[in-house]
Amino acid sequence: MMLLSQIMRFRYHLILYISVVIGLCFVSTQAQAWTNVTILTTNDTAAVSEFVKQLKLEINDQSGIKVHVSKNDSGLSINIPKDTLVIAVGTQALSYAGNLDDSTPVIGVLVPKSSYESIVKESNRSPARFSAIYLDQPFERQLSLIKAIFPTLNSLGVLLGPVSQFQSNDLQSAANKVDMEVNIRLVNKADELQFNLERLMLGKQLLLAIPDPLIYTRETAQTILLTTYRHQVPVIGFSQSYAKSGAVAAVFSSPKQYASEIASTIKQLPKDQVILPPARAANKFSIEINRQVARSLDIKIANDAWIYQQILKDER
Repeated sequence: MMLLSQIMRFRYHLILYISVVIGLCFVSTQAQAWTNVTILTTNDTAAVSEFVKQLKLEINDQSGIKVHVSKNDSGLSINIPKDTLVIAVGTQALSYAGNLDDSTPVIGVLVPKSSYESIVKESNRSPARFSAIYLDQPFERQLSLIKAIFPTLNSLGVLLGPVSQFQSNDLQSAANKVDMEVNIRLVNKADELQFNLERLMLGKQLLLAIPDPLIYTRETAQTILLTTYRHQVPVIGFSQSYAKSGAVAAVFSSPKQYASEIASTIKQLPKDQVILPPARAANKFSIEINRQVARSLDIKIANDAWIYQQILKDER
């Protein structure tokens, strides 16, 4: 009788164990990452091409994830497969993605924060299924770069346009934390740019460039850089290309770094009942120092590794 009782208890625990294992396997299956990812683009710039190439490489390392690339330059008849996670590359692509069904999760990349906020508002999409990793670097990170290069600097100038003006309070708050005074000039129309830039130059301040489609374009880049150089005022840019073109330095995230962060996010997202992580700046970043421009402005800059470590230290 005792033996029978022991056998019954053994069978009970065995069945319970098997049920738990099956349940865990079911949960694991349900929580698997998205198997379909669509990269939506509108152009083939070097940055976009590099991002797409790197993201495909990183995702293809994970078996079972299919990657589609959909290029659309009109916003009409967007070819998006059903049951897919969309990665919208660039502002225009994210704008098009804003017209997709609410059930389609979208993550924007290489998109300024101001543009993302505007698109979310216009599309009435829920941030829970419409997120982004901003093109902008956090103001704290940019100010850390400035402090590492110009430790005694206590003021800087900024041009803000119609799209970037809403960031004024955030910039002022970040600057206050490091005892930095910010002189802001608002540019509401293209023909106001030169006047406001010249006014900033009177104070011989450093110019911090903040992405804005009215102020910083391919057409205006040369004018801004030549004007600041003529006044012997250094510029801190927001991209590697801006630093190479004439800014003294820039902190930025490369297309490969964005791809790495997006790939990591995709791998962690459960397919069912997905809630996207909040829109944010990139965690990974790089710096570019234009030492030729620095020398011409008689600015002595520490080595790149030391500056990078200073920025990391400030973020801890």
